[in-house]
Amino acid sequence: MTDAEKYCFDVHGYLVIENALSPDQLRSANAAVDAHSDRVSIRPNDLARTSSTLKGTTGRGDLGGMLTWDKPHCEIFRQMIALPVFAPYLEELLGPGFRLEAMSGLLMDQGAEGFWFHEGAEPHDRSRGFLYRNGRMFCGMTNIAVQLTDVGPEDGGFACLPGSHKANFPCPDEIRLHHEHKDRIAQIPAKAGDAVLFVECLMHGALPWTASHQRRSILMRYQSGPVTEGGMGTYTPPPFYDELTEAQQAVLAPPGYRCEDKGSQLYGNKQKG
Repeated sequence: MTDAEKYCFDVHGYLVIENALSPDQLRSANAAVDAHSDRVSIRPNDLARTSSTLKGTTGRGDLGGMLTWDKPHCEIFRQMIALPVFAPYLEELLGPGFRLEAMSGLLMDQGAEGFWFHEGAEPHDRSRGFLYRNGRMFCGMTNIAVQLTDVGPEDGGFACLPGSHKANFPCPDEIRLHHEHKDRIAQIPAKAGDAVLFVECLMHGALPWTASHQRRSILMRYQSGPVTEGGMGTYTPPPFYDELTEAQQAVLAPPGYRCEDKGSQLYGNKQKG
């Protein structure tokens, strides 16, 4: 990360990584989603909760299982979990040996409801916190949302309260429900192929989708090497594990400490500082 990126992430809790996907990768990802449109599950308008400003005429579409789809459609998502462009950010924030916790697709058609604003730094969650010590940021769960379609300034979708990852007080419900201080909430524009990097304890949610085209975001959640929220018992690698590159295998490995040099070599990056 550059000094400017570190500063902005520390202050705001998020960054936009431009052109994370190449045009070919973007086309492949959208073609794969198109081919599996019958697997999209429409939620029952349950994300806005009691908010009068976040309600919509339809629910958000959820899509999963991308890593297990038949070839060639799974290949772009397997690439995405270990894109070299993401490695310097994740190593800076999570340390070497970062791991993928989950991957999902978020789809919103025009009129889809928003998502009430959740997380925030207080109360503290040990697996989802943010800490600065001795010139470095230490993050809990950290997310990358890859945008497969354009998100304009008034389109809706992902939004957050910048700086809330360092809040010292619990957020009042009237702000979480987008009823008061709406001007403090920032909806983050991005081009198709860009990615939004944000720490989970940043208070975030979504505004109703107003654009005529479909919102398509691929959300990947990462943790530091020793941490997991969903793992229990003996680790079993996924059935497609042997089909992956070494870098892709590394982010699906069981929780544990890893050598910093080894993690950097997998991605072709030299970690500094």
